[in-house]
Amino acid sequence: MNNDFKVILFDLGRVLMHIDFEAFPNGLGLTTKEQRSPFNFEMIQHTVRIHETGKISTNEFLDLLYVIFQQKYSREKILNAFDSIIVEDNQEIIPLVENIRRHYRIAILSNTCISHWEKVQRISSLIKLFPDVFTSFQLGAMKPSPIVYEKVCESMNVEPHEVIFIDDLKENIDGAITAGMNGIVFRDVDSIKYLMNDRN
Repeated sequence: MNNDFKVILFDLGRVLMHIDFEAFPNGLGLTTKEQRSPFNFEMIQHTVRIHETGKISTNEFLDLLYVIFQQKYSREKILNAFDSIIVEDNQEIIPLVENIRRHYRIAILSNTCISHWEKVQRISSLIKLFPDVFTSFQLGAMKPSPIVYEKVCESMNVEPHEVIFIDDLKENIDGAITAGMNGIVFRDVDSIKYLMNDRN
């Protein structure tokens, strides 16, 4: 790997951790299109995005979803279903992360909200390997907004070209590249193993 690189920046969901977006509606018993059709899932997704940028608190988020779901579910049930999106560590990537961190600084950059992040902290051993974590709800912006990548570089005191960003979504990688970073679209662990080819 080019020795100019100093930081390997990882996305969280579908890279470091397994997530299941279907777990949210399924957790409310909404397993079919017919069961979901009475509810405005576009509005739900919009509300999630606002929450993930830290513009509304968890309580405000739950109040809004309580209304969107037509008061059919308690706020506690909604939160439990929403948090069930977070599943478990990606065990396959742990040895690679442990290897990379011996040679490079590592960090996390994730679009997430406070309740999801709190669950990650409870259940994940992998994230304890990362000394630097950047979340959208703390940054006040989401990938692929340029300000997100700028804030990461500023905080870590590195230039964008010194960073490799690994994310499962091409639009987030495109945003990072536009900001001057290097990027890899994550497909599986094999797609990034080459990072350590000259370091083993």
